[in-house]
Amino acid sequence: MEKSLFFEALPLSVRIGTKPSERAFPQKVLLSGECRLAKGPRHSDALSATVDYERLLNELRSCAEPTEFSLLERLADHIVDRLMEVFPGIDAVKITLWKDPAPVPFPVGRVGVTASDTRDSWSRKPETSL
Repeated sequence: MEKSLFFEALPLSVRIGTKPSERAFPQKVLLSGECRLAKGPRHSDALSATVDYERLLNELRSCAEPTEFSLLERLADHIVDRLMEVFPGIDAVKITLWKDPAPVPFPVGRVGVTASDTRDSWSRKPETSL
């Protein structure tokens, strides 16, 4: 049986933007995602047998909020890497990030970036500096 943990529109306060003036103050970035969980014992009711979503959400906030990036794409890489590093019980992850409001001069619901990776693919990547 396949199981996933998901979260929607987690608000983050991140210094992000292509111009120094954009990064001068934190901006609201929303994060949604889904994490496919590694196969664990069936019918277990133990928190230790899964990924604790409160711990996961706290980790997402603590890894994103003190950072500064020019692009949402790089922030997405940083978040995916952190999830894979910290939570061995995650087999795959897919996240979506967007600024709220969108930094464009016309109305749009949202515009952002989606990133995904699997444990197998991620573990074969050469190390890079965050």
